[in-house]
Amino acid sequence: MKLRAILVAWLVALVPSAARAGYVIENVALPAELRGGIAAVAFTPGGSVVVATRLGEVWLRSAAEGSAWRRFAGGLDEPMGLIAESESVILAAHRPEVLRMADTDGDGRADTFEAIGGRWGQSINYHEFLFGPARDAAGNLFVAPSLDSTTSSDAAHKAAYPGLPTRGRRDFSFNGEVTGHNSETPWRGWIVRLGADGSFEPWASGFRQANGLTFSPGGELFATDNQGDYKASTGLLHIARGDFHGHAASLKWEAGSNPENATPAALWQRLKTPAVVFPHGPMGTSPGQPVWDLTGGRFGPFTGQVFTGDYSRLVVRASLERIAGVWQGACFPFLGRNEAAPHVTGARLKGGGTRAAFAPDGSLWIACTAGWGAGEDGLQRIRWDGRAGLEIRDIKLAPRGLRVSFTRPLPVAELARPAAYEVNRFRYYYQSKYGSPPVDEARVAVIAARPAPDGTSVELEFGELVAGFIHEVSVPTLQAADGERIANPLGYYTVNALPDGTRPVGGTTRLPRPGETAMTARDAANKGTSREALFAAGEKIYRAYCVGCQIGRAHV
Repeated sequence: MKLRAILVAWLVALVPSAARAGYVIENVALPAELRGGIAAVAFTPGGSVVVATRLGEVWLRSAAEGSAWRRFAGGLDEPMGLIAESESVILAAHRPEVLRMADTDGDGRADTFEAIGGRWGQSINYHEFLFGPARDAAGNLFVAPSLDSTTSSDAAHKAAYPGLPTRGRRDFSFNGEVTGHNSETPWRGWIVRLGADGSFEPWASGFRQANGLTFSPGGELFATDNQGDYKASTGLLHIARGDFHGHAASLKWEAGSNPENATPAALWQRLKTPAVVFPHGPMGTSPGQPVWDLTGGRFGPFTGQVFTGDYSRLVVRASLERIAGVWQGACFPFLGRNEAAPHVTGARLKGGGTRAAFAPDGSLWIACTAGWGAGEDGLQRIRWDGRAGLEIRDIKLAPRGLRVSFTRPLPVAELARPAAYEVNRFRYYYQSKYGSPPVDEARVAVIAARPAPDGTSVELEFGELVAGFIHEVSVPTLQAADGERIANPLGYYTVNALPDGTRPVGGTTRLPRPGETAMTARDAANKGTSREALFAAGEKIYRAYCVGCQIGRAHV
């Protein structure tokens, strides 16, 4: 699965297609003095765009035609998120706290600075980011202090901080098994709430890099997290008070914490897996800020869905639904990686795009940084050109399978062919090792396909529908009556629960079985290079992305 996903992402870029409707990517011009990667982007109620840089500056450009960029503030410690209350009041999450910056004298620059929060620990470890802020309807702020990046707790490691100031006590002990990430100062690996009344409350634990927090239109808190130790894959997580999301390191700050109770088996019993798993590889590697499309159709046919930039030059699209009280849903590749995308014109999507915001005009802005080694610095604007291209619009749970809908009608006779769909399921290990390969992979039999009379959706009935698995849906041969093929014929639906309330322990993960050699995701990729594995991967790629091209040429 891992090897196949890598090859799929690579080969999709090679598939030629005629240009068609969709989206335009534009590079936003920045002044030469605006240096460093763009680590945050937001819009004021008046429509001004605000960005923050990794070098600690905040810049603003008015919505008025021809307006120039101006520096609003500087001297921040690697800000990662913004809330733009107005043209003169901006909140930024940087390492020490949330900083409320205000321009009180009207000269266009912040002159008062108020620190909010800061009751988490801090050292000079390079990995101690602060993600957020997200604000609820009551005015409470939520932020996520990330884990430290550490490889050991030996004397040499400790000596790396000789007498330098540290906020909060340093604790080099480990909860659970030793990994490359630890919580050495208080509340790292948590999402915490900063009350509007000045209170501080640890809210949920188990995070590695909660690289984006947001509230849904219904007031539910969601976040992304990154694959790594204790983290099988990336995804969109629903956050409720008291949740544990997998990483053991954070639990040392929990009341009554006992490292002896932090075995993988014990942790797995309380684990909450993502609402929507973004399978590592085909759905990116490091997702960032999720944002809801509330544009009312100005960004195309995906109103109400979620868009997330990923560091690996990808924008992921996701949808959510609540089944038996549990959040779950689907994700799709939206933009990126494909050098000749059939539904995109304009500039090439940059790597490093982990911050996103919708502008008042309905366009999606992506902030990019090269800061972690493989990205690119810059700011991009993505706008819909007003024409409806052909995509899988959504995947929802059906009584005995899944319901797949499309952005344009498809021939009903084609939709009724069960052979037009390939569905596979898989899940992951829960382990302290870095990531996980897909395990328990199986083909899901599509025994019936029942299209809607108008050809805009089809209900698939499976031979078996099982909770606790990610379901990969591929529709490579479907095309519209005019020959247009689906731009992204792949989607993944996370089945956390069934309508009858069936919900397995451990969500979409399981523990390695006795005697089973559990591999990391990297191990699996390196191992799967046999001639047979490569042929199997190539067959999958051909069926998913090339069959449609050949059919299209046959109609020319």
